[in-house]
Amino acid sequence: MITNFSFPSRILPIFKPKRFKILYGSRASGKSSSVARYLLLKGREEKLRILCTRELQLSLKDSVHKLLSDLIIEFSMEDFYTITQDAIRGSNGTEFIFAGIRSNPAKIKSTEGIDVCWLEEAESITQESLDLIVPTIRKDNSEIIVVFNPQDELDPIYNTFITPNILALETNDYLYEDDNLLIIKMDYQHNPFLSDVIKDDIERVKKEDYKRYLHVYGGECISSYEDAVFDILWINAAIDSHIKLGFEGIGAKVVGYDPADSSDGDTQGLIARHGSVVTHIDMWKSDITKGIERAFKLLEDTNSTDFVFDGIGVGSAVSHELRKLQGNRNINSTNFKGSGKVRLPTKQFKEGSESNGDLFKNIRAQYFWLLRDRFYKTYLAVVEGKYIDPSELISIPSNSEFITQLRSELSKFKRKRALSSDFIQMESKEDIAKRGIKSPALLDALMYCFANNNIKKDTTTRLRF
Repeated sequence: MITNFSFPSRILPIFKPKRFKILYGSRASGKSSSVARYLLLKGREEKLRILCTRELQLSLKDSVHKLLSDLIIEFSMEDFYTITQDAIRGSNGTEFIFAGIRSNPAKIKSTEGIDVCWLEEAESITQESLDLIVPTIRKDNSEIIVVFNPQDELDPIYNTFITPNILALETNDYLYEDDNLLIIKMDYQHNPFLSDVIKDDIERVKKEDYKRYLHVYGGECISSYEDAVFDILWINAAIDSHIKLGFEGIGAKVVGYDPADSSDGDTQGLIARHGSVVTHIDMWKSDITKGIERAFKLLEDTNSTDFVFDGIGVGSAVSHELRKLQGNRNINSTNFKGSGKVRLPTKQFKEGSESNGDLFKNIRAQYFWLLRDRFYKTYLAVVEGKYIDPSELISIPSNSEFITQLRSELSKFKRKRALSSDFIQMESKEDIAKRGIKSPALLDALMYCFANNNIKKDTTTRLRF
């Protein structure tokens, strides 16, 4: 029997004892094969009860049973492991159990004495399933190994483990560990066993469809939506663009506020900017009174003079509370009503284009398209090296705890098409809700932040090219 497996060096920290071991990243990275090898070795060294599970498993064909079996045969381990139709057992009593969470939750709950739980294709795991698995694996020194290819930044597994640690991951080569948790991002570059066929396919996809490459082989979340207003490449370019290009926030200081329907406990969003540089991103749940107090505090803390907020629904309550709080302070407040008429309707949107009045359905569409233009110009400046006046760009801070949420909301936001109209219009919050997406409070707050009436001409600094 061969006793030694080869492992990508990237995954070697998996041998450290941790409660949670999270492996995520691209396809062809060797994540699942490495976990299978690790567990076969561990199961030979000591008697273990190993649960191999996923969200949905209709048959063993959907499980990692075949992967484990193939490795046992390839590395001549049949004298130790016995492969049956529904299990794999070691001569020392080690047992691999296979079950789907959604298809057999009762079996999962009743499975006792699990030493290791291998959660495969965990991008599909629901919050309900995650809440079932974690307390079920309760034996002392037990491990939960999570393997997934990211799909959506708001998926429960991503939101639970990656989002809270994203800043630490980004500053440490996408490796993170503490006493309880290990996170390793693995991409195809970390797989020394990659075949030439796969390497050629990766290069082909990279040339033909770079956004698909970023998801499939770059381990990034899906972000390419049909009719998306903001391209993910533009969004990524805007993150810390003021640092990348060497300009500062100079000029107008504005706060944008989306109170949502605070009476129903919806999430509220608040964003501040200085010139082209977003300086603060915040979101929370509270009633409207506490919400406006929080918004007003940000106005004071940032010394902002312009305040734009959603004027539909609870907008009148915002105006009332703001008047009580501001006293004699001069604040240019704008009660933004998205269904209102476009501003400067006879003016061309840009040189050579149609007029604003002929292009946009309403003022909401107009200002989201202006915001879109900022992101596009920022992409041209950062990625393609074109000089563009910094006052026309946008920079999003990478150190905000809500950067993942904002990036997700931006990438999912869509233009609305209507057969009876050629106007550019945006999907409404109701449209977004029908797609199963929560109210995008940060997205709207960002648009409001760049929709102040009294727009000041920003003094700019020359970019470093």
